[in-house]
Amino acid sequence: MGLLSFMRELAGGGGGTSEDKLMKQELEQVRAMAEAAERGEQPSDGSPLGPKIRRRYRFTGSVQGVGFRWTATNLANSVGATGWIRNEADGSVTAEIQGIREQVDAVIDGLDRYYNGRRFMGGFRIEEARDIVTATDEYDFKPVY
Repeated sequence: MGLLSFMRELAGGGGGTSEDKLMKQELEQVRAMAEAAERGEQPSDGSPLGPKIRRRYRFTGSVQGVGFRWTATNLANSVGATGWIRNEADGSVTAEIQGIREQVDAVIDGLDRYYNGRRFMGGFRIEEARDIVTATDEYDFKPVY
């Protein structure tokens, strides 16, 4: 399955493998969890939802010219995470992802499944991952230039 069909599946466009459908369900569950946390609710299983975090990542490997920013943007917006992503002059990509831990992890897991789980891609590595101060007045996730 190519990148476009994978992203169509995430957006509800039909088709796709059972693995892609499972990923879509997982992303929907994370988004529902985050929305419940915003309302001050706790999950029915009693597990606590943590506060919002913001994590800065630096990705290297096959991350430019392969739809990496576009895929990250779609994954982040699908789970309701906020932040930004941009290409760097040295060939790496920098991103700041904000949300509850499950939202941030869902974006990274989705990128890993797609770019490191497909043989036709060169894959990526996370060279840096560190928590930073959360931002206010941020309502979506977008690429910046």
